[in-house]
Amino acid sequence: MVPHLPSGSRPARSLGKAARQTLATGRLPPQAVAGPLPRLRFDKVAQRVVRDLQALLRGATPKHAALIVTVTAPIRLPAKTVAELGRQLAGSLVRDFDKVVCGNRVRARLVRRCVSGAPKVVVFIHNPDPAPGGLFKLAEELLSAASPRSGSGSSR
Repeated sequence: MVPHLPSGSRPARSLGKAARQTLATGRLPPQAVAGPLPRLRFDKVAQRVVRDLQALLRGATPKHAALIVTVTAPIRLPAKTVAELGRQLAGSLVRDFDKVVCGNRVRARLVRRCVSGAPKVVVFIHNPDPAPGGLFKLAEELLSAASPRSGSGSSR
């Protein structure tokens, strides 16, 4: 199920402007909520961590793939968290990553087949409850929507 996006986005070979903006900023459209999703954080620390992780991991992501990362807030050691995540994730991108890094639970998933124009790194900073499974599902659907290579629309 691809969530309804604001007008102007369309399923095609490239990701619509609204979907790209949604994934790049980590802000989901109100119509996209299909189940219990954790509350996303947009405070200054969260925005800096998102920006730094995207810059750090963009070059480590393979062509035609994207990395989805979720970090549980509050982030008390942002610089150390970003540095440690960069070290652990950039070395060898695994399909699924689930660890506690600097006191924050971090989950990451590599989506191997993405539409053109999709961001290479999507980062969500969120409150602990509920678990971010819904965020992964929604982001994967947006990233692989209408991809001619994706078949089922999922990387799993």
